[in-house]
Amino acid sequence: MRFIGTLLVAAVTVATPLAGARADAAPASATNAVRGYFSALARQDFSGAIALTNGKAQECTSNMVNKLKSEAAAHKAKVEVKVTKVDVRAAGAAEARGVPVPVAFHIDVVGKKWCFSKVARKLEGQARFWVDPKNPDRIVAIDGNLE
Repeated sequence: MRFIGTLLVAAVTVATPLAGARADAAPASATNAVRGYFSALARQDFSGAIALTNGKAQECTSNMVNKLKSEAAAHKAKVEVKVTKVDVRAAGAAEARGVPVPVAFHIDVVGKKWCFSKVARKLEGQARFWVDPKNPDRIVAIDGNLE
């Protein structure tokens, strides 16, 4: 009986740091998901950015991409997104909506026609990205103006 008690104490002692490590991994994964989102935009990989989202975030990102593409088509031009600044801050503790990740960003939307290019729009400001704690590579909501 004494052996079982010692074994149980040893198991709890080993499991406690592992549970803490798993909890710390969620905020780190959340910031990685947001960095990946902006990295995909910088690479002009709009479908890749959309693939990192679910729900309201996917709707927001799709709307932004469709709006950029339709405006470019209306002007018979190409569009390029230049992410000039991204400051992904440390993720907060998980809440009901998910893990909040504050971001400050600056994006230049450049219209290209023939050999000319012009900054057509600047997207800048701060936003809060909400990452699914159960699936930390998915952004589920974005509070802020990306359009």
